[in-house]
Amino acid sequence: MNRKVLIYCPVFLPQQTGYSHAFANLVQNLLNEGFLVDVLIPGVAEGAEPMSHPHLRIIRKTFALNIWMLGLFYQYFCLAQYIYKLHRSNQYRVIFIETGDHPLLIAFMREQLLHKTVVRFHSTSDTEYLVSGRHFKYRLKRVFWKLFAAPRIKNLCSTSNYHLNYAAENIIGHRAFNYDDVVVNTISLNAHTGKSDAEGRVFFMLGRMDEEGYRQKGFEPLLDALRLVGSGFERTKSKLIIVGDGVWHEHFKNEVSRYGFVELHRSMPHHEIIKVLSKVDVVLLPSLYEGVSMFALEALGYGKAVIFSKTGGLIGMVADNGILVEPGNHIELANAIDAMLYTDKLDAFKNNSLKRALTGFSPQKQMEQFNNMLSTLSH
Repeated sequence: MNRKVLIYCPVFLPQQTGYSHAFANLVQNLLNEGFLVDVLIPGVAEGAEPMSHPHLRIIRKTFALNIWMLGLFYQYFCLAQYIYKLHRSNQYRVIFIETGDHPLLIAFMREQLLHKTVVRFHSTSDTEYLVSGRHFKYRLKRVFWKLFAAPRIKNLCSTSNYHLNYAAENIIGHRAFNYDDVVVNTISLNAHTGKSDAEGRVFFMLGRMDEEGYRQKGFEPLLDALRLVGSGFERTKSKLIIVGDGVWHEHFKNEVSRYGFVELHRSMPHHEIIKVLSKVDVVLLPSLYEGVSMFALEALGYGKAVIFSKTGGLIGMVADNGILVEPGNHIELANAIDAMLYTDKLDAFKNNSLKRALTGFSPQKQMEQFNNMLSTLSH
């Protein structure tokens, strides 16, 4: 059986983002299953590659033409031609494009490769932002999708059913695809967690505080919720740890300065985030919209109770392991936080998060879905 796979992804390790860790997890899971994996990344190598395996080849390529707009077309035309060249040499079983953010790449792909090319919509940047984002880059991408890319996709994928349907309805348009299904992001379980030195319960939240991220991640509804529930933190001697950087950080810092129970950090390396995560009790993600967040998955994998918004990929992460709240509803958020401050079911929530990670987001689940995809493409 041909087990050669080409993965195109926009970011990869050593970049420390949720996307890069999600892509790296997929690569590692494929290698563990005996696949031969080529990873194509736009850019140039900087130092030693962070992943090494006899069956892994990381290819970093850049094609630049310093003429605005024409350079953009040139970059993706060259990438598409390079993918064709790689395929002629390797005869890949599947070409897995890990983003819907690059419509011009799909536009320039050779027709004979499209039947084995799967495009996975991965995040809010290629779904909600793409459809309704006001920034010029989103308006431009919408044009590229409509004119060049959407009619060419034969195989559609996402990390959640929510965004699979969202992409089909709002970006590509309903039609019969050769393949359209979910391949989840994945997380390994780590039930061996430490204990915080706090007297009460510890809540944890992180998110970008740039112009787009501050609104998306729900920081304003959180501030409104804290005005209602702040006394509960004080009575129970609990605390809230928040990590977020961007132009809104100072504003948020001023707003929470009145709360002695809030511990705010501008930034934190991933290994420190994991260290903190291992010791907290509850993870907050009150996003207005959200993909299959790696931070949310890490919360499940580390066995944390959760308070997530009822949107996007977060919906499938919550059953009996926490509370879903309506996006932007600060009263529901305050009630959920208050419930977590006093609940006697905290340990049950934590155990159920581990179970949810195992059944829905384990490496084994991801490989089962990936192999189902290959089986469909081979018919």
